[in-house]
Order: sequence, then C-alpha cells, then structure tokens
Amino acid sequence: MVAALVVLLGSLLTAQSAPCPYPDGPGVPPRAELHVVQYNIHSGRGPDGRADLERTARTLEALRPDVVGLQEVDVHWSARSSWRDQVAALAERLSMRAFFAPVYTLPPPGPDSPPRRFGTAVLSALPIVETTNHRMTRVNSLRPEQPPRRRPGFAEVVLDLEGTRLHAYSAHLDHRPDPRIRRRQVREALRTLAADPAGEPTVLFGDLNAPARAPELAPLWRRLRTTEPPPGRPTYPTREPRVRIDHIAVSPQITVSCSATPWSGASDHLPVVAGLSVPPGEHGQ
Repeated sequence: MVAALVVLLGSLLTAQSAPCPYPDGPGVPPRAELHVVQYNIHSGRGPDGRADLERTARTLEALRPDVVGLQEVDVHWSARSSWRDQVAALAERLSMRAFFAPVYTLPPPGPDSPPRRFGTAVLSALPIVETTNHRMTRVNSLRPEQPPRRRPGFAEVVLDLEGTRLHAYSAHLDHRPDPRIRRRQVREALRTLAADPAGEPTVLFGDLNAPARAPELAPLWRRLRTTEPPPGRPTYPTREPRVRIDHIAVSPQITVSCSATPWSGASDHLPVVAGLSVPPGEHGQ
C-alpha cells in the first residue's frame, strides 16, 4: 500500500510539473521555453524532521527544471546535513551548473575541514556567464542581538539562453513578523536589479516570507510580476499550507505559459514551478 502511494504521488508530481507549450502563431516572435523551479529546501529536511537530500533530489528531478532558485542550502554546514556540500550534490545529481551565494561563512570545525557555509543558490542547465553574490540588509540569525547590517546571500547568475543574457536571482527575505527589514531588502534588491542592462530579461526566485499582497512587496511588483496572480496557491507550511510566501517573478518581456505548486514532502516549503517564454535579446538568434 505504501509503495503504491509513493508511485501515485510521484506520478502526480510529474503530471503537475509538465512544461506548458508556448502556442507560436503568425506574427508571434520565436521564444525560448524554460521550465523553472523555486524551492526553499530547508537544508534537505522535510516536515517529518528527517534530513534526506536524496528526497530533495528526487523532487527536483521529477520537476525537470532548466533553472532552479534555492534557499536554505548547507555547504559543509553541520551534522544536520551530514556536513555535505548540498549545492555540489544536487548539481551533480541533476547534471546542472551551480552558483552558491553564502550568507554565512564560519571557520571549519577541524584543521582538515572546509569552511562552514549556508545560503542561497542557483542551478542551471544553461551556461552561466557571470555570477555575483550581492548584499542586502539582514538580521544575523546566529547572533540576533546584533543590529541588522548588509550581508551577502542574494545570488545572481547571468545565463546564456541561445544568445540572450538572462538574469536569474535567488533571494531569501527576513522571516520576522515586523516587515521593516523586508521593506529595506526589497528596496536594495530593486537597486541591484536596476543595474542590469536595459532590455535583458530577469527571473527572481524567492522565499520572500510574505504573500504577494503584502505592502512591503508592492514596490517589487512595479518592476516585476508574479507567475501566479495573488493570492496564489499556498506554499507554507508543507503539511497544511496556508500562505504563499515562495514566488517566481519575471520582467515584463517574459511570458508565463504555466505555473504549479506540486506537493513534495522534502522540505517544510512546497516548490513553485513555472513555464516561461523568453524573447530573444538583441544578440539572440
């Protein structure tokens, strides 16, 4: 019975995540179709409290992504994730390129060990042309008594999509009920996005820790739009999702051909999936 249930859940996950074809027609410019995923992986721990990166990998594998934005990723961080480099492990499993943007970098636990790091990441089946670990204001979760200050962990990769430069970001905003830090982070993120060359498309993946209609996110929607209109299907918490705090947002020239929030027990968040049609840039083919 359990085996049958696993097979059924796997088939449902695959069915919901099937890419949506873009209906090309007369007068419609050629577009590159992308299948993208946003996922806060909670260091590979599900709502059952069990650490299982293989479960995370199977979830992403079933979603068949071209680009993935990840948050709460451990790289040799602690025993909770078996001291693994989760970015390298997932990238190898999915045969994707990767960029990791640590929020925290701590000394290694021993003389022959690598540094302990925790942050956000972008995985990509497309070539990665440039990478940047941007800063934004954060409260130090390891030392919450310290005042907020600008820290790294806002990942940006520039991807080569058939000659078009596509900017992909992975953001993790403050989780506290008080929205003041998130409001500041949104302003800082928008300044970062504004530095991109005009006309180059953008995809923002994020655990924004707020629903799309939250006032502190309003400035973001003047530059980008969500792939699913508010309030959207909830993404958190996994067992009884009540609120959508995980988002994929795109710049105006990108067409959204589908979106989904499939179920998976690999994290305390649900993944978000979207099919995107990206027009060629001025250097595209």
